[in-house]
Amino acid sequence: MTMKSELVAALYATPGTILIGTVTVTAVMIAAGLLTGNDPLFYAMAAGMIAIGGFRYASHRHYKSIRLPSATANDISRIENLAMAGAWSTAVLIAAFGSYAILRYTYEPVVVLAVAQTIGYLAGISGRNSSRPMITRVQVLAAAAPFTLALLWTRDPAYLVIALSVALTAVLTFSSAQVIHQIFLARLRSMRELEHLAVNDTITSLYNRRGFMREIRAMSAAGRPVTLISIDIDRFKGINDSLGHDVGDALLKAVSETLITEVDAGDIAARTGGDEFMVATTRNAEEASALAARLVMLLASQRIIGGRHVIATASMGIAPAGCAPSIEEALKCVDIALYRAKLDGRNRFVLYTSAIRDDHEDTLALETELREGLRRGEFELYFQPIYNPRSGTATLAEALLRWNHPRRGMVNPKVFIPLAERTGLITVLGSWALGEAIRTALTWPTHVGVSVNVSARQFDHGHDLVGTVEALIRMSGIEPERLTIEITESSLIDDPDHVVSRLVALRALGVRIALDDFGTGYSSLSYLAHLPIDTIKIDQAFTQEVGTSRKADSLMNVITQLAHDLELRLIVEGVETREQLEIIKKHAVHGIQGFVFARPMTAEELLPMIGTRVATGRTRAARPRSGWRKSDRFSQVA
Repeated sequence: MTMKSELVAALYATPGTILIGTVTVTAVMIAAGLLTGNDPLFYAMAAGMIAIGGFRYASHRHYKSIRLPSATANDISRIENLAMAGAWSTAVLIAAFGSYAILRYTYEPVVVLAVAQTIGYLAGISGRNSSRPMITRVQVLAAAAPFTLALLWTRDPAYLVIALSVALTAVLTFSSAQVIHQIFLARLRSMRELEHLAVNDTITSLYNRRGFMREIRAMSAAGRPVTLISIDIDRFKGINDSLGHDVGDALLKAVSETLITEVDAGDIAARTGGDEFMVATTRNAEEASALAARLVMLLASQRIIGGRHVIATASMGIAPAGCAPSIEEALKCVDIALYRAKLDGRNRFVLYTSAIRDDHEDTLALETELREGLRRGEFELYFQPIYNPRSGTATLAEALLRWNHPRRGMVNPKVFIPLAERTGLITVLGSWALGEAIRTALTWPTHVGVSVNVSARQFDHGHDLVGTVEALIRMSGIEPERLTIEITESSLIDDPDHVVSRLVALRALGVRIALDDFGTGYSSLSYLAHLPIDTIKIDQAFTQEVGTSRKADSLMNVITQLAHDLELRLIVEGVETREQLEIIKKHAVHGIQGFVFARPMTAEELLPMIGTRVATGRTRAARPRSGWRKSDRFSQVA
């Protein structure tokens, strides 16, 4: 259907040529009438030519009023028939003009006009109507056959030569029509392929970004509400790198097939980047959210690709219709929503709101201020001592990074540390924190060590964490065993083999390794067997349940026994009340950290407390729990 509409469109591609031809033929016929002393038949033919020209002009206007991509088969057939009628009636009239002139005025000057007009028309037909060879062939027969018979009828030798010439021209035009048509089709197909490649993705066959922008602008121009859904495959690069690009391409195709199945007929789906997809729909915010929730669930299901089990989640942002005055602004809105979905943990969708926009703008401002804060030295370390429950003395102090912002005050680490990780500034902050922690520890008694948290980003291939630690130990002269590096399970997600090799190298330096936030992950027990660690730290979220949950108590007993069997030190974080302290003391732990003994403090405040023995059995007033947890009110998990 599309091909036929394009072939029919070619019939109307040269309206200027038809106009010029009509004027020229009419002028020739009027001239013939004047040369023959006002033969009324020539004037009648001229009037007929004007009428045909008017008919063809009206046909062209009708063609322009029809939108071919959405035209019905009847519409296309009708405008094709109108083009054929105009072409064939012109051929018949010209044949009649030439034949009449030859037979009526055989040896008069008007014959020259008739011969020139007819041969010229036949020669011009070969380049016209190449999209429809049948029209060309009928034109040739209609114009050449009567004229050739008229020439032969005169039996004049000169006219017989002309008749032979006309016949040869007709035969050549008749036979070349199909060849020209094939060339036309090949060119049309090439143009269509180029146009397809220009607006479609080669892997998924969905629209690419250019085609998507064209379609959503057309939707907007037509007054249709446009809701945008941006879809990003989580950690797609890791799938490509570990399983190969063939599996990655197959996953992209699977995602596109899911989109095609789920979107409505009027929706537009596109692959706009390497692992990025977009959907434009006329759904409202609630309906678009329902679609996104379904897509999150479907895309997270396990697939078998190339004989491998592949699970790939997706993050999505939604920009509801009317959220911005223009398509360009709406695209920014959907990018902000997608960014928030990734920030909130991926495998979810986020609906754009003004609150999200304000939060995003504040985050961008905070990123700039973070860089300035590094330059101006606004960061400092606080320390929280970790006490031996038997002796009541501090054996270790955890270094905690703080940002004293000149305008915002103390910025919560839950805010600026993830920001530093996303921007890559964590490597600079982390190196500074290590150096500052070691420098401070040198002022303490030698039996007290310092523990420093290390981000997953500090294990990146582009950052030499081992070299940094080795240089700091060498320059400071601190005993390596006094330095403990704390890691979390998140450090092992992207490249576990590389991280383990770095931990082994740190252990070789004499540095101790602690697994932080134990009890909150899903595979911590397997880490105990395979990671080169010395210490496990029970997360405060788990600590709060000990004494209130039989399951938590049982797990605590198991963890304690496991730590002793593996010869690992066990430190419990987040002990805040006397009741918790009494319960934790029943277990053979090596260290207790929490508000029940001390809050985080500056190095100057900590120094006099280092040698102070705390009464681990003495009742202390419960300290209010501090800290701030960022709300995830904007995110929804399908």
